[in-house]
Amino acid sequence: MLNRRITFGRQPPGPPDRLVLGDNLPLLAGTANGAVDLIYIDPPFGTGSVRRGRELSYRDVPDDPEEFVLWLRPRLAESRRVLAAHGSLFVHLDYRSVHYVKVELDRLFGRARFVNELVWCYSVGGKSRRTFGRKHDTILWYARSADYAFFPDAVRVPRKSGSHMRVVTGPDGTPVQEKTDKKTGKVYRYPVKAGKIPEDWWTDIETLNRSDRERTGWPTQKPARLLERIVKATTAPGALVADWFAGSGTTAVVAQRLGRRFLACDAEVEAIDCAAARLEEAGRALAEAGNPPPDVYVIEQDRQVALRGVPDHSDDQSAPASSLN
Repeated sequence: MLNRRITFGRQPPGPPDRLVLGDNLPLLAGTANGAVDLIYIDPPFGTGSVRRGRELSYRDVPDDPEEFVLWLRPRLAESRRVLAAHGSLFVHLDYRSVHYVKVELDRLFGRARFVNELVWCYSVGGKSRRTFGRKHDTILWYARSADYAFFPDAVRVPRKSGSHMRVVTGPDGTPVQEKTDKKTGKVYRYPVKAGKIPEDWWTDIETLNRSDRERTGWPTQKPARLLERIVKATTAPGALVADWFAGSGTTAVVAQRLGRRFLACDAEVEAIDCAAARLEEAGRALAEAGNPPPDVYVIEQDRQVALRGVPDHSDDQSAPASSLN
């Protein structure tokens, strides 16, 4: 149900979160320069087909990569404008158009602002007898400036056993992986319990299977763990996270759970309904645990007031919940 306000009992300081139905370009145009800390987008992949999930579906954009880039370009340009100086843009694509989009992003951001090409590897899904299985997506990470936010310790993963490094006991009695550089003689030691910062290829996060409890029925739903790594690595609590192709709402749900604010948009009514239901359920659980998140406005684009920065409406009584029902 659109044009409503989902409340969770107590409004924390700061603005309400927004879930918007409509074209993302007008929403971007109304967002102030530097207002957003992180943008993650999982746009249509340009398959030219109807993408079907268990219950929900949407029509993808035409499969001409030149047309796809032409359509995506103004959204990427506006995304760059609205990013804070420490902000980052993550663009999630597959083999069909990632090379074309990377060239465009190099032009818009500058090659020096390219941070990582993240390769997300998975194994779930069908296989081919005519090709090697296409089992990875690519996530392009661009920064607004050289002073981008990065919190590597927030996303450390366990160190693998059986590596080329020997395991010894450290001064505190805990295991340490150790190796000696043959040329310099320098000894490198890595505490096993501290884990490590992930490389740019991620094999430890599987895509959702058909019976996964997290699944909503949205055809291109991404696992929450994938978004958790991106959000934790590049934002601090209270940051504003945006997703212009919200789909089932995973980015918004993760932001809500991690104490970040969000601005999410999608052109499909079914996507907004799906995302709103997830946000309401997750928000209620947080409230019951004593940590109520900000209210969520679920609104149509033509009722969206242009954002001039990120105003604080926590004490604003001009738009009570009843007025949006």
